[in-house]
Amino acid sequence: MSAPTRYLPTAGTLASTLCILAAVPPVAQSQIIWVALVPWFMSLRRCRTSVEAVTQGFWLNVLLGFGGAFWVAPAAQRYLDVSLTLGLLVLLVHALVHQLQLVVFGALHWRATRAAPPARFLDALGLAFLYTGLDWLTPKLFGDSLGLVLISFPSLRQLAAWGGMELLTFLVVLVNLVVYALAVAIWDGRAEHHPVKARPLRPAVWLLCSLGVFVGLGSIENARVASAIGAAGRTLRVGFVQGNVPDDVRRRWSEGDPEASLQSLEVYVRGTEQLLALPTRPELIVWPETSYPGVFRKPESDAQLQLNVAFDRAIASFGVPIAFGAYDREDRSDRRVLRNALYLVEPRAEQPRDQLSPMSVYHKSTLFPIGEYVPFFDESTVRSWLPGSAHLSRGDGPRVLELSSGALGPLRIGPSICYEDVSARHATELARDGAELLLNVSNDSWFGDDGAAQWHLMMATLRSVETRLPQVRATSSGFSGFILPSGEVHEPTEFREEATRTFDLPLVHLGPTLRTRLGDWFGPFSLAVGILWLLASRARLRDARERRLR
Repeated sequence: MSAPTRYLPTAGTLASTLCILAAVPPVAQSQIIWVALVPWFMSLRRCRTSVEAVTQGFWLNVLLGFGGAFWVAPAAQRYLDVSLTLGLLVLLVHALVHQLQLVVFGALHWRATRAAPPARFLDALGLAFLYTGLDWLTPKLFGDSLGLVLISFPSLRQLAAWGGMELLTFLVVLVNLVVYALAVAIWDGRAEHHPVKARPLRPAVWLLCSLGVFVGLGSIENARVASAIGAAGRTLRVGFVQGNVPDDVRRRWSEGDPEASLQSLEVYVRGTEQLLALPTRPELIVWPETSYPGVFRKPESDAQLQLNVAFDRAIASFGVPIAFGAYDREDRSDRRVLRNALYLVEPRAEQPRDQLSPMSVYHKSTLFPIGEYVPFFDESTVRSWLPGSAHLSRGDGPRVLELSSGALGPLRIGPSICYEDVSARHATELARDGAELLLNVSNDSWFGDDGAAQWHLMMATLRSVETRLPQVRATSSGFSGFILPSGEVHEPTEFREEATRTFDLPLVHLGPTLRTRLGDWFGPFSLAVGILWLLASRARLRDARERRLR
């Protein structure tokens, strides 16, 4: 290989890129993930220096950034109200740092073993721990990891209740390493005219044992959770409205257009009336993020006052608790503070017409960078570059809301708003604070039907598995649904669909999971074990060199 071509992506790197992209949405052929890294491992094996290994890791990182997150460009264009050129620039920046753990792992793997296939099962474990630890350590805007693909495997996804997404990633990488060792053994055996069955026997046993243990444990856990769901003594009949309000209407009401505000609100009121007309009325109705157009109960104009009054009267007439997204405002002496909020309003029976229904509110505490806040820059300067960017203030952190009305009595609800369901820590804190039900409201209307919204649903599903809590997920345009603690999604909506759904959600109490008790433990554990293996491997290589010199 000539010097210039040595630093271009190899066929193996390109093949791994295509395999990973085929395993994730929108293609979502998840079974491919078990062999997706093998071609890249083959490429690392042919590298002659660690620099070449770093280069192949960098290329896989960049190619996955472009191919797996191509939706970033059009989403940035719609969300930030910028040109497609600037959207492509955002995609480029994102792609450069999309999966940087691949760069570091490629170098360390080559330095430790010259990227040779694992000679012992202990080496496969060490490499899998090393990758998982680096993956956990590497910052990611969307929190994505190879393990998220296992959400589509009913038994294997149950392991997330023990070690979160990191444990799922560990399993994916371990199997890929063992398949790599098996493939090399078969290839070398044929090339050297050895019996084919003799050489790959050991990695074949590794593969069967690895999958057998994890599938067995996952199946046992899946059966336990399914049994608990089936025996649930309490259910909550929940309904949600997915309004699919067009982006241009949302943009207009955010700029103060009263007609657009009314048009948007009417969609959700109409959907709510459809739910209330059902033979069995919901005990809770959920609307998506910022479905109420503006600041709730703190109007800044006559038009906003009229809309607030009309909406409060509508809530009273519903007679059912309703949770919805809106904005909240706080006027300070130095500035105006605006927050993304989720309101839980509970109308009372025989409530006087002029009396406001009791409410509680949660403020979003994990804001999306650039879209909801821009650190270190002046607000007016940023708005001149990115007209659609918001400048919101953070809330105080995860907070459980209590639904006090209804036949069930007090019910503790753990809210999250859009980007917050990317964070396992957010859901974990809610579970520790006694939440009995997760409630996520999101606005994914800025995405196209390109896999991004489906990926977001997978993230939300993982949160229910990790905490063993049921979840209601209401989005503006899809995908919405009711998620069981096992990760099953019921009554899912289609993307870009105006829809209403109801479901009797079982309120299962399975107790705190290992993930809830210990938090984000498997990532740092993997990093520590991976580093120990790395040191041991380097020492083993040094001893081998010294023996050859004697």
